[in-house]
Amino acid sequence: MSRPPTSVASGSLALAMLLAGATSATASTPPVQVHYADSYDSVLPDPGDPDGSFCGGLTGVPLHTEIDGHVSVVQHGPDGATYFADRFRSTLTYTNPTTNLTFTVVRVRQTKDLRITDNGEGTLTLVGLSTGSLWSYGPDGESFGVQHGRSFDTFLVDTLGTSDPFDDVFDLLSSDQAGLYTTNGFCNDFLAATS
Repeated sequence: MSRPPTSVASGSLALAMLLAGATSATASTPPVQVHYADSYDSVLPDPGDPDGSFCGGLTGVPLHTEIDGHVSVVQHGPDGATYFADRFRSTLTYTNPTTNLTFTVVRVRQTKDLRITDNGEGTLTLVGLSTGSLWSYGPDGESFGVQHGRSFDTFLVDTLGTSDPFDDVFDLLSSDQAGLYTTNGFCNDFLAATS
């Protein structure tokens, strides 16, 4: 079993170690929690995409990312289903390469599995909850928008007949979203802040 693919930490070494221990555990195993933190730099769009562009034609946009969070795994229910949760805070700083001005996005988010139903024949129905907030700022600290919200998402999960959670295939069946959004859209805010 696996959690929805919305978690930022899904590729981390800490999560791989966590899953290796959790998937072989029994239903009486206590919850497992792993802290993760990372900081890295990248360039947008992907330099390997010759046709890529960012926010209306920009290329070579530096992005600095810092993230800090916790992943937890607990098994419960009559069949010992494995439930995942991820709580994190991230700061993403985008730099307009033509002006050297920055646009910063701070996110606080939690995702967790609420209900897992074994459908038989190698599929599961997973209902997950994602909640969080996002704040964006221009180079002088001016606020460019806020987002607060929650989403209940239902996935059909194909386990491909294995117990390896990394090969699970997710198909989003439904999403019920609600929240407050005071932005003009990412690219509009990025360009307004950094032009």
